This record gives sequence, C-alpha cells and structure tokens, in this order.
Amino acid sequence: MLYESFHALKRKAAPGVDGLSVQQYEKDLDSNLRALLERLVAKTYRAQHVRRKYIPKGKGKTRPLGIPALEDKIVQQAASTLLQAIFEVDFLDVSKGYRPKQGPRQASQQLREQLFFGKVHWVVEADIKGFFDNVDHNWLVQMLEQRVDDKAFIQLIRKWLKAGIQEEAKEVIHPVTGTPQGGIISPVLANIYLHYVIDLWVEKLVPRKLRGNKVYMRFADDFIVAFENKADAEEFFNELPARLAKFGLGMAEDKSGILRFSRQDMNNSGCFTFLGFEFYWANTRRGKKTVKRKTSKKKFRQSLVNLKQWLQKNRSRPLKQIAKDLRSKYRGYYNYYGVIGNSDAIWKYWHKSRKIIFRGLNRRSQRLSYNWEGFDQMWNTLGIPNPTIVEKPYQQNQCQLSYK
Repeated sequence: MLYESFHALKRKAAPGVDGLSVQQYEKDLDSNLRALLERLVAKTYRAQHVRRKYIPKGKGKTRPLGIPALEDKIVQQAASTLLQAIFEVDFLDVSKGYRPKQGPRQASQQLREQLFFGKVHWVVEADIKGFFDNVDHNWLVQMLEQRVDDKAFIQLIRKWLKAGIQEEAKEVIHPVTGTPQGGIISPVLANIYLHYVIDLWVEKLVPRKLRGNKVYMRFADDFIVAFENKADAEEFFNELPARLAKFGLGMAEDKSGILRFSRQDMNNSGCFTFLGFEFYWANTRRGKKTVKRKTSKKKFRQSLVNLKQWLQKNRSRPLKQIAKDLRSKYRGYYNYYGVIGNSDAIWKYWHKSRKIIFRGLNRRSQRLSYNWEGFDQMWNTLGIPNPTIVEKPYQQNQCQLSYK
C-alpha cells in the first residue's frame, strides 16, 4: 500500500520542510519504504512540521496551504485511502466533494435539476468561517472512532493534526484546532467532520420540523439548503449558528442570508453562487421558466487575472510550447464552465482572453509581432479550441432527489 501511495503522489508537487522531492526519494525507493514501514510498525514514526505557503485568493487576500513532508504525504495517502473506503458507505448522496466519481460540475448540474423540479422558494446561503482552521480535534477523533476501532491508527491521525506549522518566516506554530488545508488527508477528514456536523443534521433531524419540502447539497465546506416555506428557511438559518458553534465552527454573517428563489416570483428572486456558478431563474428562448447557471463574476475575473499572470511569466517561451499550454487551459475552462445555458459567458471569456494573449505576445519584442489579421491566422494554425458546451442533458434517473 505504501508503494501504491507513493506512486499516487504528484511528481511535480512542492517539497515540504524536508526538502525531498519525489524523484530524490525514488532513487532508493525500496529501502526508503522499508524503513518507513518499520517505523510505522514500531510506532516510532513522527510527523514532521507542515510547511505553510500562501497563495493569492483575489482582492489582495491569500489562502494558506499546508505542504507536508514527503513521507508524511505517503502515509497520509494510505490513511486517506483507508478512511475513504470505511466511510464511503456512510456518506450521504448530498455530499459531493472529494469523493469517487463525483465532481463540482456534475454537482452543479444535479443541484440545478433539484431546484428546477423541487417545490422550493427560499434559499439559505451559509458560509462557514475558516473551516479548515477551526476543526475541533477532539470532536473529529470521536467521529472517527464511530467507525475505526484502532488506537494506533487514530494516534497516527492525531500526530498529523498536532504537527507544527512552519510559516514562511520559519516560525513554527503548534495548532490546537484545524487541519492543514492542502494536506492529502484533509479532504476526507473534512468530509467526515461535516458528515456528522451538517449532513446528518440537515437530512435526519431538520426534516422532523419542516412544514414543506427542502433541497440540500454540500461540496466540501460549501453547502446550499433550499426550502418551500419561508418560515422553515428562517428557523433553519436561526438554528445554524448554534449547531456550528457546538462543533467549534462559526458562520460568516456577511456571506450568509436568506434569498427568495422561486419560479412563482421571478421578478423578486435573486441569484446565489455555488461551485463557481451563479444560479438564477430566467426564461428560455421559448418563454419557459428554468433555473440557469452562468460563470460567477468573481471566477470570471479571476480566470482572466490568472491567464494574464501566467502569460507574463511564459511569453518568452517558444510559441508552440505556449500554444500547447493554451490549448490545455481552454479545454479545461470549457470542460468546467461549458454548461447548458452558459454560452454567452464562455464566449465573453474567449474574446477577453484573446485580447490578453494578443497584447502579451506583442510585448515579446519592441516591434509588434502581430496585427489582428495575423493573430487570427496564428490562432487558427495552432488549433486553439473555440468555446463549446460540453455538458449533456441531465438524466433524471441518475439522481435520488432529496425531496422525494
């Protein structure tokens, strides 16, 4: 299993505090893994500090990522595989993040279908404030012990939770709560934690008091709950802070609220953002009411900023290498945002991104490299794809709707 876990690692991932790369460790892989296994069996394995790196989040904000040492990554990969196998049978269908055969775009399509067919008129938007920094270790261990009766394995996870975090200035912080966002085991631990905190509560306890229907979906620490009656939405919204506080979590009040979202009152219905899409009621070309999705303004702007920054760093490379990466970037963008009803947004991205690339390539030298006619010819020659809708119509029988 350690061999499989090692080969599952990203070969270009940044090294942790040990400075070891995958390639360096692989040079003597057999003896390295054998020594690691002996330490695990003898219980002398020690979790190393987690290197913290800050990445841009937009508007001058940053997001902290934890980068474990290489051997910690290997063991975390193995532990994550075990936990996923144990808890997968318990996780509810409404939990979509970081699970086999689940993805954000498919989750957004399923949520669209549920909102369209479900009898719901109010949406509760709730944002958990700093989730990965505030996971309560004791609660998490109690949740793990519901399904894992192995003290050594639990102790292994405790070591990672308690591992020091080395800041960029080399200062080491010893956390009391939280899991390192970016650690290999963090996604499955987050799913386990929120399975007990949110999923079971919303799906098993909340319905006992409801006077109408509901729709619920969670992807990692983002979730949406829609209700038929406003009174149900208000009661849930009022009870949510206490539920989160019980497990050491808090609600970001500036990002949370109740939204009118109804086919019966489209003029007063708003839109909410989930998984990079804005959801809203609108009319089709034939005048029928439907729930549509379009690229969120924040993600749209950030995608253009990211492209501009990437081009500034790479515009001196040979054009064929740039084109190869651009083809991959555009295909990835269309694969995610190329959903039914989002044509205008992806064509808008295509036009604006082309202008960025046109200006960027013309700065490769003091002379202009292209006019627009020459740029169009180059674009077509290099085979950079045009916008396309990749999403297929949803198959109703693939989804077990939560309101049925």
